[in-house]
Amino acid sequence: MRITTLPVYSRLSNPDEIADLIALGKPPSDLHLSQHQVDTLRALRDPNVDVIFNTAMTGDGKSLAAQIRTLLEGLPLLVMYPTNELIRDQQKQIERTMRAWNKQLRIEPLYGDRLDKMVNENHEHTTKADAIKRLADNNEVIFTNPDIFHYIAEFYYTRKNDTPDRLFARTLVDNFELYVFDEFHIFQIPQIVSMLNALLLIREVAGSQFRKKFLFLSATPIDLLNEYFAKANFQIARIRGEYTHTQTLPDLQKWRPILRASQITFYADKIETWIDSHLDDTLLGFYKRQHPNAKGAIIVNSVATAHRLANRIAPHFAQEGLTVALNTGLTGEETKRISYDADLLIATSTVDVGVDFRINFLVFESRDSGTFLQRLGRLGRHSDDGHGHTFDMFEAHAIVPKFVAERLFIGKGEEKPLLVDDGEFTREDLRDAITVAYPTPTEFRSYAREWGGLQSASVYYKLGAPPVKETYARTRERLKELYSTTFGISILQQMMWLKEMRENGQTKLVEEAMSFRGESPFACGLIDTTEQGVQRIKENDLFRLAPNFELEFLSFDEFKQEASHAGVSRLPPRYEKFVAHFRLLGATDKRRAMMIHINDDVGFWGAEQFGIASIVSRIELDVAGVPWVSEVNNHLHRREFVALLCLCKPDDLRYRLRLPPMFELYPFTARDQTQGTICFARDALLLHVAIKEKRFACGGGAMII
Repeated sequence: MRITTLPVYSRLSNPDEIADLIALGKPPSDLHLSQHQVDTLRALRDPNVDVIFNTAMTGDGKSLAAQIRTLLEGLPLLVMYPTNELIRDQQKQIERTMRAWNKQLRIEPLYGDRLDKMVNENHEHTTKADAIKRLADNNEVIFTNPDIFHYIAEFYYTRKNDTPDRLFARTLVDNFELYVFDEFHIFQIPQIVSMLNALLLIREVAGSQFRKKFLFLSATPIDLLNEYFAKANFQIARIRGEYTHTQTLPDLQKWRPILRASQITFYADKIETWIDSHLDDTLLGFYKRQHPNAKGAIIVNSVATAHRLANRIAPHFAQEGLTVALNTGLTGEETKRISYDADLLIATSTVDVGVDFRINFLVFESRDSGTFLQRLGRLGRHSDDGHGHTFDMFEAHAIVPKFVAERLFIGKGEEKPLLVDDGEFTREDLRDAITVAYPTPTEFRSYAREWGGLQSASVYYKLGAPPVKETYARTRERLKELYSTTFGISILQQMMWLKEMRENGQTKLVEEAMSFRGESPFACGLIDTTEQGVQRIKENDLFRLAPNFELEFLSFDEFKQEASHAGVSRLPPRYEKFVAHFRLLGATDKRRAMMIHINDDVGFWGAEQFGIASIVSRIELDVAGVPWVSEVNNHLHRREFVALLCLCKPDDLRYRLRLPPMFELYPFTARDQTQGTICFARDALLLHVAIKEKRFACGGGAMII
């Protein structure tokens, strides 16, 4: 089934309106702003607005909308991006913008690897807190991620003798007036709660005299976020783009092109199967017809799939003089940078979240409606490849589940189909159809009451510490009321629960709830033999690697020695705590079967032990045909993990609770042959919430087979 999307044009603002707004600055003489960019600037200057949502379409300059006031007035700016790849991409873009505006701003990126490097290699920075403070104090613009923002707002990074608010109040609050969250829609409820905790604290600490601004940039906003802001009494401005969709060229003095017409073909298939069937006729066929005006990308859900596809496709492309490059979570920074020059880029979510690259051919799979729209949004943004080759047409191939394809083109029950084969649609029509076709996964709405409140309790407790107790006495009282109004929690009850968990040996549960994205308990160190120098040293998750990659087990001493040879003078301390270290040899042709084994008689557990996030031990891994399992299990067997067990199959549990497609569930078998599903870490907390919300019986006295 195939459709065509019409070109999209964004309405430009009136030049007189722009002149009035930018009188204080010196923008380029040929500056043209879309109406949503002007509306955003007005909202940023409105003293009665706290939170701004800009939901303009992909490719319509939301990033510039966030930066205009800083470019005009030098307003200190903290921008948060969900991926490091997007930080690097946006840093290059703002450098181009500054040249166009003839503006000099001090801009620095701030993310985990950079902090590690600064601490390890620069004698001027002895701690991460020192590095963060130095960067924030000496630059007008910081590009970071919400993880670091969260940990500063939770009073991490400080040393024993520091006051708890050293980085938060004196760095995060004092140095910045505007906080921008880009592509925040990719996060779930735990991250929403974390961010709300931080924003409530910033507002209370700054006070009404120094009102801060919070700007969210997303073409697909989160309804739950709006609900929380309304409960917390934030004053909100909502800004949308204004568009026309037409094959007829409009007046370019009033409309700016942002997306070109695209032909999109839908397939109910698996992406690896699709590539096997269409490598020659569709994929290579496009390049043969369009060469040299062809540049493409394949975006998939998993790193393993990307690597397998690269192994299959690269030899065929090489025979035609075409290049293929990988850009995934396993790709080194320098390799990622040069990957965009390849004829075909094979990538994961490292590039689909806001990264701007020039293509006219796209193949992609998607796990939900947001992923579909995000990935399709990479196509049609540019009319050429940046090297003198003009794109004549734009072509996409969307690999979707069978039920999505049926709902789009056949209809569900008595419903009419959402799209028509060979029809023409606006991008907004397509967005609406895709949103309806994909099921809405559970939102885990009670997470704030079940687990998120522990973050609030921790902040409240730390503000009551002797060094700052008197300073924040009124702030704590206001926060106590806000936590109740916003999240529906009693902060005193949450503090009691936090204390009980720490006293009862459940610290790992507390740590998991306090983290931003959740921590992988199965992190591994890797020596990647396909990279050079320090890029050879990586980390990834054992459960993602084991079924999909050929690995050679290394002792930690062997790993350190190879890291040293690669140019790493000192490994971050976390590497020594990893469950294993490997030499990464390459992707397997097919995914191996993997099973979790629990060395316990689970059948004798009571019903109250299932469906509850708890601490589980004696975990082992069973992976078919690998020689290193016993060495890894020696490490796993001695460790404790945050986990949840349920006595039903993973697919059944996913279906009954409407869990997100990429929610990580694993089959387990116990010593007494009891079988079921297990999940770990942050997913265990979320599953705990879903089970409680749906009143789902997970096992024990009410076994489900």
